[in-house]
Amino acid sequence: MHEQHQQLSGRAQMETSNPEKLIYYSVGFIYDSKLLDQFDKYNPSDSKALDPEIIKEETIKSAKDFLALGIERQRELFGKKDKASKQELGDAIRSFFDIIKNVNGDLTLVKYFILLIDGIIEDDSERISAFVSLQKDKNKLDIINIIKGFIVSAPSDDKITRDVAFHFLSKFLTSKELKNVDKDIKEILNQMMTDYETKMSPLGLSACLVQLLKDQDALKSFLGTNQLPILKQILQRYREDKQLCYNLLTCLWIISFKSHCLFHFERRENEFIEIIIKILQLHGNEKIVRMVLFIFKNLCVSEKCVEYMLDCELDKEVNKLQNRHWIDEEIKKYLTEIEKVLNENYKVLNSFEKFKKQLSLGVLKWGPVHNDTFWSEHYLLCEENDFDPITQLVKLLKSESDLTKAVACYDLGQFARYHRFGKLVLEKKHAKEIIISLMESSKSSEVREQALVAIQKMLISDWKGVGKSSQHLSIQFLT
Repeated sequence: MHEQHQQLSGRAQMETSNPEKLIYYSVGFIYDSKLLDQFDKYNPSDSKALDPEIIKEETIKSAKDFLALGIERQRELFGKKDKASKQELGDAIRSFFDIIKNVNGDLTLVKYFILLIDGIIEDDSERISAFVSLQKDKNKLDIINIIKGFIVSAPSDDKITRDVAFHFLSKFLTSKELKNVDKDIKEILNQMMTDYETKMSPLGLSACLVQLLKDQDALKSFLGTNQLPILKQILQRYREDKQLCYNLLTCLWIISFKSHCLFHFERRENEFIEIIIKILQLHGNEKIVRMVLFIFKNLCVSEKCVEYMLDCELDKEVNKLQNRHWIDEEIKKYLTEIEKVLNENYKVLNSFEKFKKQLSLGVLKWGPVHNDTFWSEHYLLCEENDFDPITQLVKLLKSESDLTKAVACYDLGQFARYHRFGKLVLEKKHAKEIIISLMESSKSSEVREQALVAIQKMLISDWKGVGKSSQHLSIQFLT
């Protein structure tokens, strides 16, 4: 993020008529570069909303005096320790929040100061102490509730400014100097995650989560309220976005440090290991590769995670990465360490063993053990233990996962097609009734289609041209 700010401030100088300003360091300009155009020639000191009848004259003066200093003198002011400078800085910060709290008729002005306070701490995170000292001062500046108030009152269509306000508050609340704010952290986390799609941008949410989940209470609340599925949903939907992926991978990295949290990665229905590998395949830049390796290194302590990684063929991805030239020596080190763990745990499984393993886990996905070739070669092996693999497939027709149900329908149809007594076996195990029920009532079009094709295979003896007729009947049924 810091590299992006450096690039941004340089671009702001080139693309705007104004000199560099602290406001340009706000994450808002990363989220939306159009803000540069909006604030290029904007001068908050000219706003008519700075009216002595609405805002105190000393507040207006303090804000204007700070803005007139220029970026280097503003930076110097934050570093000064003498009483007069501290008073001047304190008055300036108070003026920013007074404007955010009390100005109603000029949203651009309020937006400017939201971006400014965020830019100030993004330029130098140690400046957060100047804000914290005012929150703790005997003449308390209630920064937390002022920003909360802005978030609630901000226009619904202005996600970016709300993103910036959430970002500032996330950094402020997780400052080590601020105590007894656990309740506020949980409240703001819940506010972000509830109906996040209408309140924030995905990138804005991801940046706030990176900050908040570093706090132990926030992490506990996040996991305790079952927010991980939302993180997974965003990763799947926006995996083309490099910065968003990096932010959410960082969140998963934070979670992977906790031994009691590893079960979230072990559960195959959560799909996190599979998703992370797909992101690795999609984005090969060092920044993302490094973060992915950090996660997998932490997961190597779990046998179930290692087994899952091998099933997802992480070993092949590691081999590919080892053939690339890396500047970062840490990447080379982690690749070697992960390769060693994977090699030590590698077990050669034939296709049918892989199939049975999926059955035992209760999670089915399309792949090499769910196609025509597999069933034409392995259908007789399903006779073992009184057709136990078929019994397990029938049970999976009642899985909570639509994908598992769809694949189970396909597999049972293939068994009926190839095994001489397949139809009788399925009838004995009451598979047909369950499949017909799925065909008629499932909300998933994939499940309904696979159920229909499976029923056809249980009824039809002549398989020539079944593919075409099945497709026709499926379309006819589904419409």
